[in-house]
Amino acid sequence: MKKSVLLLGGAVVVAVAVATLLTSRESARPDSKQTAEVKTTRINKEFDIAGGAVQSVSFEAPRVPGTLSGKWHSTGKGGNDTLSGFTLTDPSDAVLDSSFKRSSSGSFQVKVNAAGRHTFVFENTGHKQAARHVMLDAEFKPD
Repeated sequence: MKKSVLLLGGAVVVAVAVATLLTSRESARPDSKQTAEVKTTRINKEFDIAGGAVQSVSFEAPRVPGTLSGKWHSTGKGGNDTLSGFTLTDPSDAVLDSSFKRSSSGSFQVKVNAAGRHTFVFENTGHKQAARHVMLDAEFKPD
């Protein structure tokens, strides 16, 4: 009788230890409520570029990989709204997107694989030396 009580007591101790171990493992796993929410970074800028000038706008990609997407639009006086160029570069100055078609608007969607400062460059150069107003609306969303 003492042996069976002793065996039964040992079995209970082992069962409690296993249950405790399983419970602690489950609580160590990230719950969907416990994981950090992925934040989208919005880039909304309006600015003027003098005739013959270049203007840049930068933002920090805090986490990668992700997707950077958006659009830009320029307006000017006298019916000429075009810019001579648009370039988007990563922290190493590699070109992610560009357009040199003398346009007044554009859109982009690029994969971002490097954390750090990314730069939009707007060029208002060429034979028409008039100021332009530029509106940039973009967002960076980590994967």
